[in-house]
Amino acid sequence: MDSNKGKMGNGDAVWDRFVQGDESCFRRLFKIHFDSMYGYGIKLCSRPELVRDCIQELFKTLWERRDELEHIESPNVYLFVSLRRKIITRQKAQRKLDGDLEEVDEGKFTQFAREEIIIKDEVKFQQKEELKKALNQLSDRQKEVIFLHFYNGMSYREIEQILSINRQSVRNHIYRGMETLRSILDTEIMKLVISLLVTFLLFV
Repeated sequence: MDSNKGKMGNGDAVWDRFVQGDESCFRRLFKIHFDSMYGYGIKLCSRPELVRDCIQELFKTLWERRDELEHIESPNVYLFVSLRRKIITRQKAQRKLDGDLEEVDEGKFTQFAREEIIIKDEVKFQQKEELKKALNQLSDRQKEVIFLHFYNGMSYREIEQILSINRQSVRNHIYRGMETLRSILDTEIMKLVISLLVTFLLFV
């Protein structure tokens, strides 16, 4: 998606300088990506401390292995993929330590909170509640794809890489998710949904 290029263009330049060993760019890279990575991570496991720890560990590893990262074409995708893997690995390790034999659900994606869809003051409280409930009726994978695409400006290709699914599956999840919303919401609120999601894409 071209809308993401403007946002990530500067980030890519910072990445290149970080790879060359610029510590100030390394700190800036952390600042640029932390909020979006934390927002995604908290959806995967709902444990703020674990997510923060994983992000900190990931950036520590990035600095230590920066000489190996020149080949990375999309820093944004690399960071999201790495964070996803690290969180799942940590969850599995914790369960093993606790003696919990239940498998970690790698496709689990937590619910949307109302504050995540508030971007227009004129949106009524009741409409926000209905929209939140509708979004949370989507499957975990539909929610994750919509979150990555509309909330983080990820292209289909980037989502394909992050979730290790083909591009048609990405399209299908978005299409079916929107169809589910249309079946739940009345016309007025559905127009609001489209307006909100388009706004996310424009200003992400």
